[in-house]
Amino acid sequence: MKNVKLTIDPKRLQRAYDILQRWLDERIVTAIASVLLHRGRLAGEFYGGSAAPAPNAPPINGNSLFHIASIGKPMTAFAVMLLVEAGRLTLDDPVADILTEFRGAGRDVITVRQLLTHTSGLPQDPDRSRLPPNATTSEELRTYLAAGPIVPPGSKVEYSNVGYGLLGLIIEEVGRQSFASFMHERVFAPAGLRDTWLAPPEDLFPRIVHVGGTLDPGSPTERFNSAHARRQTHPAGSVLATARDVARFFQVVLNGGAIDGRQVISPVAARLMITNQTPGLRGGIEGFMTWDDCAWGLGFDLRGNKHPHFSGEFTSPATFGHTGISGVFAWADPALDLVCVMLANRTLFDQWNTSRWSRFSTAVVASLTG
Repeated sequence: MKNVKLTIDPKRLQRAYDILQRWLDERIVTAIASVLLHRGRLAGEFYGGSAAPAPNAPPINGNSLFHIASIGKPMTAFAVMLLVEAGRLTLDDPVADILTEFRGAGRDVITVRQLLTHTSGLPQDPDRSRLPPNATTSEELRTYLAAGPIVPPGSKVEYSNVGYGLLGLIIEEVGRQSFASFMHERVFAPAGLRDTWLAPPEDLFPRIVHVGGTLDPGSPTERFNSAHARRQTHPAGSVLATARDVARFFQVVLNGGAIDGRQVISPVAARLMITNQTPGLRGGIEGFMTWDDCAWGLGFDLRGNKHPHFSGEFTSPATFGHTGISGVFAWADPALDLVCVMLANRTLFDQWNTSRWSRFSTAVVASLTG
């Protein structure tokens, strides 16, 4: 139940924004965009830093495009649910019935639902050793068809980029159009996400925020910052967006699939996306965070009983959200009618975010008074 009595105290919210400013002052990150929605309305914004390491780089503002990485996974899941509600596939369809090249090697039992909930048993990342340096998204995704489970399907939450790559292939097969065009025409445009992109045109490149840190230990972040990377359309994490658009997408789901009087997806589909599909299963993201009871919805990380959690100390178990390796997170709490987005630009392999994200989220929720 939504708490309609609480309001945001600007002075208390400033405490949260002071945390973000310290990250910039201490050079923990060099770019931040944060948007807060309460009861569907803009309640706060913070912009700081610059879009690139160059001295004349533009300052971060509401038009800055961030690599939102795996926050794009719930958007991919949203696209799958559009096909489900249209009767084009079911959640429990075997993946091999849709992608026939996926048959064999213990994969025949893996379902669409298991891809969405990271319970397919497939590995986190594919073997890219045989791919050329500048492989296209299509070339990379075809290699995913050879991936087999590393744990029994349905036995744990094993976070998998491979699984979401396969979901992109399913969207193309069932939707009968490219993944990028489906997303732009069926998800981004109907939801009013006017500044959310897969493979944006080059005239938008100056607005894209440079990602710092390393993508893998010891390797540069060219998979984010190169022109080639910006042209990719990977279902597991190639979306670029403004903080406002990310907040708007979460508001659509929080609203039961509707925004501005338009029903983008059915209320039942939206609710199912944020309903726990993995009760009692252990797991999470190996190398980052795992839990004995790893609640996950259809595309969304659910707070459930997870401690610690990037949504902080005070959010309800119904909170849904996602993080991204580029240094980003977003969450929404139905109990508070609150959406919080924080986009930064430092990859997570050194785990700079571990307690910092939770502290910021806690301060945001503590700004609610009644």
